Amino acid sequence: MSTLARWFAYSWTSASCSPSSQPGARPPVPEAELGRLLESAVEGHEAIHGAALALHAPALGLIWEGAAGLADPATGAPMTPSRAVRIASNTKTYVAAAVLRLVEDGKLDLDAPIERVLLPATVATLRAGGYRPDAITVRMLLQHTGGVYDYAGDESFIARVMQEPGRRWTRAEQVEWAMSAGAPYGTPGEVFHYSDTGYILLGEVLEVTTAQPMPAAMRSLLGFERLGLRATWFETLEPEPEGVPARSLQRSEGMDVALIDASADLFGGGGLVSTLPEVARFYRALLQGEVFREASTLATMLEPSPQSLASSEGGYGMGLGRLRLAGGVDCYGHAGFWGTEAWHCPGLDVTVVGAVTESAAEEALQRMTRRALEQVVAELAARE
Repeated sequence: MSTLARWFAYSWTSASCSPSSQPGARPPVPEAELGRLLESAVEGHEAIHGAALALHAPALGLIWEGAAGLADPATGAPMTPSRAVRIASNTKTYVAAAVLRLVEDGKLDLDAPIERVLLPATVATLRAGGYRPDAITVRMLLQHTGGVYDYAGDESFIARVMQEPGRRWTRAEQVEWAMSAGAPYGTPGEVFHYSDTGYILLGEVLEVTTAQPMPAAMRSLLGFERLGLRATWFETLEPEPEGVPARSLQRSEGMDVALIDASADLFGGGGLVSTLPEVARFYRALLQGEVFREASTLATMLEPSPQSLASSEGGYGMGLGRLRLAGGVDCYGHAGFWGTEAWHCPGLDVTVVGAVTESAAEEALQRMTRRALEQVVAELAARE
């Protein structure tokens, strides 16, 4: 259940910083400034009880993690960056990368009609809903230009989830909901419109193409083990890894997110649970060229579609949005509905990942993560 638009106890937990050891060396970024960003997120929004940041900028000698507030007000446990959280639509970046790995392997064609790579029952459901799976391509689903109605953004679906938080959903039910709840946004390839439905269809594409469950296919294609993603998993679709850090209490308009069955946002549009350091590790690896074999694959992923540029300033590629900072610095990333946001700037090798504990506080989350990003970018510019 994630959309693009939704996007005092204070403690340093695993904060670390390694400035130059030379006498009189300028510190990379004032720690107090980063601390104030965390504090302001907690103090400035009454629904947020905890906030965390992970920031990597090797050119500044900076690997820094910090948190403010509480992970769980009931227990008084302090917030830490290493606590596990549902990352919701940040999952789309992982799904898109896995699909593109199949393209690299020659097992999937970006411009193949999705009727060739979905289950026959799903194709029939799409046709019955007024869609043309013979005209919608894999590329269109990745870029949100297939015109497929977004079940997760539908108010009636959200209301149903909140009324029956323990209900177990299937992918087929969510596709059927999209077919009955709204009309196509346009003909295939005509317009950009964010769609979780398109990404749960991509989850099925992964399963059909690899003949594996989606989690297993993604672990193999993306190299979770090689990348050190040991506390990243699909909730309820695979066992929780041993030794995973405790979860933070995440809320959505006051409701404990853990009470909402993971299946409401599980099959490719969302579904991953991870920690901020591991999210940072994945985005850095992906955008620094450590996931794909060919540089051209990453370029394809990053290139914003013309349709997205017509409706947003930075645009959207495949599972990644683009953020343009002052000075022509391009950063790529994604947000997650439950309160996460990740950005990596390849040209500067800077990564910022943030989390807040209330899904409705997307403005506070954006303010925190983007100001941290701007501080680091400004510091790098000052050193040139």
